Amino acid sequence: MKRKLFVLMATFALVGSACTAIVVTDEGPSNRPESTKEPTGEKAFAASSLQVFVSCNDFLDYVKSEAAKRVGPYGLGGYGAYPVLFADDAIDTTTVLGSEAARGSDGGIKGVDYSGTNVQVAGVDEPDIVKTDGTRIFVVAQGTLFWIDVAGTPEIVGQLRLDGWGQQIFLSGDRLLVMTSGGFGGGVGIREDFGVSYPGGEYASPRVVLSEIDITNPETMTAITTLTLDGTIVSSRMADGTIRVVITSGPTGFEWSYPQGSGIRAEQMAIDANKKLIEESTLENWVPWYVLKDNSTGTTSDGPLLGCNQVGYPDEFSGLSMLTILSINPDEGLTPGNGIGLLATGQTVYASTENLYVATSPWALNILEEAPSKDETFSTQIHMFDISDPATATYVASGQVEGTLLSQWSMDEYEGVLRVVVTDENPWWGWSETTDTSVVTLRRRGDNLVKIGSVSGLGENERVFAVRFIADKGYVVTFRQTDPLYVVDLSNPISPKVTGELKINGYSSYLHPIGDNLLLGVGQHATDEGRTLGTQVSVFDVSNPSDPRRLSRLTFDDAYSEAEWNHLAFLWWAPEEIAVLPLQRWSWDERTGKADGFSGAVVVRVSPTQVKQVGEIRHPSASGVDCEGCEQWFAPVTRSLVIGNTLFTFSDTGALASDLDTLDDITWMPFG
Repeated sequence: MKRKLFVLMATFALVGSACTAIVVTDEGPSNRPESTKEPTGEKAFAASSLQVFVSCNDFLDYVKSEAAKRVGPYGLGGYGAYPVLFADDAIDTTTVLGSEAARGSDGGIKGVDYSGTNVQVAGVDEPDIVKTDGTRIFVVAQGTLFWIDVAGTPEIVGQLRLDGWGQQIFLSGDRLLVMTSGGFGGGVGIREDFGVSYPGGEYASPRVVLSEIDITNPETMTAITTLTLDGTIVSSRMADGTIRVVITSGPTGFEWSYPQGSGIRAEQMAIDANKKLIEESTLENWVPWYVLKDNSTGTTSDGPLLGCNQVGYPDEFSGLSMLTILSINPDEGLTPGNGIGLLATGQTVYASTENLYVATSPWALNILEEAPSKDETFSTQIHMFDISDPATATYVASGQVEGTLLSQWSMDEYEGVLRVVVTDENPWWGWSETTDTSVVTLRRRGDNLVKIGSVSGLGENERVFAVRFIADKGYVVTFRQTDPLYVVDLSNPISPKVTGELKINGYSSYLHPIGDNLLLGVGQHATDEGRTLGTQVSVFDVSNPSDPRRLSRLTFDDAYSEAEWNHLAFLWWAPEEIAVLPLQRWSWDERTGKADGFSGAVVVRVSPTQVKQVGEIRHPSASGVDCEGCEQWFAPVTRSLVIGNTLFTFSDTGALASDLDTLDDITWMPFG
């Protein structure tokens, strides 16, 4: 079993000094753009029992009161700091290719003439480092945005240096939205960004940078406007031309007092000093700030990201973090006004074409202060937002389920019902002898997401590795020593039932529909004892819900694929019935004393009777020299796509165009 990785999203110094955000202001600053329209509270909050701040004084009273209850000798700790997120080196990323007939700007039809980003829900795009419309490819690598023209022989025709890290992009017509993370420094003071001074620290605190890129001409590719925000990105989606960016943020400007020496007295003095800081705090300490720069005119504006009438909080205390959903229309440019805020944390995002759900577990609120006991169980809060209005999101309901989610694929909406896969695993301690997994169904009733049905007993004493919902069926993979693939009938959401189970060695951590009643699984094959042996690609027949079967498989010894934990790395090209997945392999032959390795991508042809490798693709050596018997490093392939009869693969060192039929190289385009 692969171990869990604990990822701390802020340094301990930052955790002591950053709380979480909240939002408010009765009046925007005088330099707020006149075009910014703030949604009314009635429109932004449809739920009648959701608490909405009627004034900024009301807001300040609330956050000061809640913060004073929880502040300690080192600040607010987990209640107000950026949350601890848990990642897993075998995380599930089940998904379905968005193969809707979307026409590119002259590039043909997506799914027919070219492939798009591999997304969870058809019609709902997800951010990635590679985007195409069938005529142009945009790639982020080495902190640079590259424009590849594919009209003739593919070539790089433009590039733009990007700041920050973790860049991801959306493509809409002749505009790109580049989303960048940055910050995580220390210190407190006044920041000087884009010529504007505002509270935030001597070094950059966590921030989000959204850049609107003009891509009408590769020679003049540039950022038109730049919107910088306090916080970090949870996730984002684009549906019907509107991009929703989900951000979690924390207050800035608190210079917390720490105990001067040991003992209870020193700690109490620090607590008293910190309570005084909270009592004397102002809106500028609690409100996430924005800086908007128009690069064409050189003008800059700044102010609080949300107004008081754009913020609410659930009846149950959900932390002091500010969860903000920004709605952005790329054709209308970046503005800071189309947002809605909720005083709650956010970790997992799922979106249909009509609704967006943000889930979080309360254990993230206080896990920095005290590790939970092994016997403690956790619940997950789910907040529902209506995104049918292209101008803004509307909060409509909240609910709670017992257990924790694996990933975004643990949620799915179908015919007005939210289906959720939860496990009573303790995230801090990991798998236990009493672990159990359930599928829970919820329906909105007023301002509540109410549980209407459930079925438990899936993978007792095992961990969930994959989840996939297709119409009224759910497929759940658990693993400890063997891989049970469960089929769940959800046709009656009030009474879901497990109808079938298949037990085989190994597991699938990624499931993909490849035809009527056929699933392709990517994961690891394993011994009878559960020791993993290498990447495995399997085809499952689920036509009989009571008797799922594996029809064929292909294994790669001593290998792993990014597609096992990142659905964006996987390509299924239905017209040719081929799958392309990154693969890395390394082994050591003790008899010969030689290593055997591969880093690149494999292309497999898939049918019900056979999964067959048809070729390998490897990018040129990073050293630029191919030699027999010498050690070389080849950059891992991270993405792939198809345009016409050309297969494109991408690594951090360059892009390779290959003939789709023969896999022969057409042209290599190095980055840098």
